[in-house]
Amino acid sequence: MSLSKKGYKTLNHRDVQYRWIMKNRRGVNELSLYTNAAVGGRELVAELPRVVSLTMVMDAADFGHANDWYPNEAGEPFRCKYTRRGFELAD
Repeated sequence: MSLSKKGYKTLNHRDVQYRWIMKNRRGVNELSLYTNAAVGGRELVAELPRVVSLTMVMDAADFGHANDWYPNEAGEPFRCKYTRRGFELAD
């Protein structure tokens, strides 16, 4: 399934192009991150604080790759959350 491009921003990080968007779900900011080339790939969903910087988006991608997030393979969304110490796997 191809994703809609409306509202998504692109990011080039470590020679990979990502598409990302911030959503406010249930009063919580969520980052949805995909690789731009993958069709039907795995999504990274990160819970973020109110104030978000672009470096948090890049750190989320790095954390996902370090913790077995394979964005080009199909599967359940990879969930994590941002705390003061950095990113952690979501419960």
